[in-house]
Amino acid sequence: MRRKKKLSTRRRRGVRCAAAALVLLILAQNFLHTALLLPIQAVRLAEEQNGVQDTRAVRRQWEPELLNGTALFYLTASDNAVLLTDTYLTARGWQPRYSGLLDCTEDKPLHAGERIVTLDAGEDAENRYYGTHLFFYGRVDDPAIETVEIRLQAPPDYETAEGETVDQGYLLLTAPIFQKNGRRYFLLDYRAPSPDSVKRADRIVGRNAAGNGVTSFQIPVTGVNIARRTPRGAEAGGST
Repeated sequence: MRRKKKLSTRRRRGVRCAAAALVLLILAQNFLHTALLLPIQAVRLAEEQNGVQDTRAVRRQWEPELLNGTALFYLTASDNAVLLTDTYLTARGWQPRYSGLLDCTEDKPLHAGERIVTLDAGEDAENRYYGTHLFFYGRVDDPAIETVEIRLQAPPDYETAEGETVDQGYLLLTAPIFQKNGRRYFLLDYRAPSPDSVKRADRIVGRNAAGNGVTSFQIPVTGVNIARRTPRGAEAGGST
């Protein structure tokens, strides 16, 4: 009986030590921002670097083509800002890569930003650049807006990834609107066949139920970077 009691005591002591070590690890990585265990912690670090507080996650999107298949894009928001942050997994844990920040302090019917990610297969690849990922995101504040359209400028005879030809000078995309925490947001991604296949000056149009335009403006580009495809287990390159 004494031996069983002694083993039980050792087990309890081991559990306590393991729990204490885990607590110390969590505290250390939270305060020192090292070996972040969760992607949302990398997002919080990026928000801290941007000077934004009291945000809530409103949408998460995994992009398997980017950053060794570990890229997680987070759309987070506070009352005054919307951020699109991508995180990726490294040997040092989850890391933030880039955040596109929208200032929503000004009273507008619609806030929008564009993020451009050029996909790079590497210098040794036969076709080095193999596409561009465009992210459109924002917040809809005017309750009259029920549809968000994005007019993506394109050259004559532009051919989409699905093989469709666009001859009117632009590609019309519709961004689904969703509600979270009492506000309405949108997040839309579009894969262009090559970096030179689309032009800038992309516009966004907010329409009411009758199809009439409520607001229209050129979408500001909040970030451009290159995502390189590297071997599994290796860390991805930096952004520009």
